[in-house]
Amino acid sequence: MTEIPKTIRPYADSFLRRSTVFQRIHVAGAAALLLGTALSGIAVAGDGGGIDAIRLSSGGLAEISRKAVPTADGTIQIEVPFDQVDDVLKSLVLNGNAGTIDRVSLAGPRPLEETFKGLPFTPETLASAPALLASMQGTVVSVTSGGKTVTGKVLGVETRDSEKTAERALLTVLGKDDRIDTLKLGDDAALTVEDPEMRQKLADAVAATGRAKNDGARVVNVHIAGTGGQEVRLNYVIAAPIWKTAYRVVVGKDAKARLQAWAILENASGVDWKGVKIALSSADPVTLKQRLHQLYWKERSEVVVNTASDNVAAPDTGNLLNRVRTRAASDKKAMMAPTMETVAEQAAVAPAPADYGGGTGEAETGATATESDTSATFDLPGSYDLANGDTLSVPIADASVEAQMVSVYTAGSKLRHPIAAIKISNSTGASMPGGILTVYDANAGYIGDAELTGLPKGDIRMASFATDRKVTVTEDRKPTQKIVDIKVVDGAIRTTEKLLETTTYTISGALDGERTIVIEHPVREGWSFVSQAENGRTATHHRLQTNVEAGGEASVTAVDELLLSNSYTLADAEPDVLLGWSSSASDKGVAEKLAQLAEARRKQVDAHRELEKSSEDIQRLAGEQERIRENISAVPENSDLKTKYLKILEESETSIARAVEKREAAQKVADLIDEQVRETIRQF
Repeated sequence: MTEIPKTIRPYADSFLRRSTVFQRIHVAGAAALLLGTALSGIAVAGDGGGIDAIRLSSGGLAEISRKAVPTADGTIQIEVPFDQVDDVLKSLVLNGNAGTIDRVSLAGPRPLEETFKGLPFTPETLASAPALLASMQGTVVSVTSGGKTVTGKVLGVETRDSEKTAERALLTVLGKDDRIDTLKLGDDAALTVEDPEMRQKLADAVAATGRAKNDGARVVNVHIAGTGGQEVRLNYVIAAPIWKTAYRVVVGKDAKARLQAWAILENASGVDWKGVKIALSSADPVTLKQRLHQLYWKERSEVVVNTASDNVAAPDTGNLLNRVRTRAASDKKAMMAPTMETVAEQAAVAPAPADYGGGTGEAETGATATESDTSATFDLPGSYDLANGDTLSVPIADASVEAQMVSVYTAGSKLRHPIAAIKISNSTGASMPGGILTVYDANAGYIGDAELTGLPKGDIRMASFATDRKVTVTEDRKPTQKIVDIKVVDGAIRTTEKLLETTTYTISGALDGERTIVIEHPVREGWSFVSQAENGRTATHHRLQTNVEAGGEASVTAVDELLLSNSYTLADAEPDVLLGWSSSASDKGVAEKLAQLAEARRKQVDAHRELEKSSEDIQRLAGEQERIRENISAVPENSDLKTKYLKILEESETSIARAVEKREAAQKVADLIDEQVRETIRQF
């Protein structure tokens, strides 16, 4: 039996242990082939260089930088975790003027599947001796079991089961002199594959299966030309946990505070960092990904094979050169279902600074800040060792900045108390990323937490950290509405109306000290705003600021104004509305004409109301007359009742005639007044 070398024994053992029946497999030369493959992989592997610099972005990416010397044939090998292969293929570049990347090669995304495509068996087949033998029909093998050995071409394997005996597999082979032999495969069965070609295929299958068990990385072969054997630098971008910022601010006297910024980052690159230079960028770039290390197949329309027996020719349909042709099937975009990946963030809590800041207020962190159009970059001093999966926290800023304690009240808040906040001016010389803020008082110690949004260089932010229950704010809103301008053009009146909403904020200050109060009044789209206390604005709020003495009270007034323009047809305006416009018009001539029109419109409304009443009377009388006629037709001829109904019918005719005369008179009056209204409107 051939001894399996230790270097590949795990691959072979993983295969041998799969079956209790197939305990021993003798594959002559297979071990040597596997050993040669393993050793050749080790020999070819060059030094891809370790990571010596990394730039972490707030966009959740890491730019990896490696230095390496190509081999004699210009190859650099980099071992990359499998989940980073797509990003490496997307972003790998050569950093420097020497050389160019000629090509990049690596194993495919599914090497096990591709390997077994050309083999007569499957990975599942390797787990069963009968199944493996059954898949090698026509292959010359030697099999020993129960002290009996058969040699020949495999014809097949039959599985037999009975109530008295356990399931047994029966092997049938075609031996010498075309003799058919059978062998029951027991637990001691041993197999030797005599066919060299099949032996090689089996060796490939065992090797591929073993590699698949540990398929967590890919060796990327970067072929570089034109370097002359000089050291080169490779850069690529991979996904990385977002680096976080934690601030400490110590509020002192004289409107000063000490601001410390700490960065928290994780090594999730898949390898340990040894002596790595780290840079942190606050950039928020557009980040995309694509599964480049995948197999995609274009869908094609299938042409069905015609199996019909009818060979009668179809009728000629003429020349169809002008026919609009369409494809039988539309192209389908190749898509892969996204994989949900979860990155666990580790929160590293640094101890509170000694003496709430430690040392001097201008402590040197050593981090160098560089400002660009869209971000700030912090180059950390020195180099760092960080094991894969570990967390690091380092200071990136420590400076004395201008700060002011204020109490912020937001209009419409359910709470009547404002929120204590610190207003920080960024005088550090660099834009600071957003992060959580821990607030200390130089005397009282810890006083609260806050969230600090991104703070550009030279800008100001307020960070709220506690409720100021010693201060109370109340609101009083008074809306008013008045017409400020009226114009009449072409029979239409155009009004300009001013809507005013005056809000008064009354502040009852703290009894034990002065307060600076900031009121956030909402911005209303389309409205103008006026306040003597205005002190800046955000995208959503105007900021009003005032000081309140200890035990004192103050008021802040905010006025929102909106001008509305409307147009109405004078002929349709109600008399009361016209009178209202008349009283609001600044032009006396227009006011008098509106009053005249209001009176004319009042008469017009009355006339049309009388005309409508006359029409209703005629309809009512006509209905009664119809009922009388029905009664007449229902009673006997020459009866007293019929005589009575005929008299009532005559009176009804007289009433209808009078009603028609009244309606005609009302129509004349209405027509006359309508003309008077039109004439009044023409005089504007």
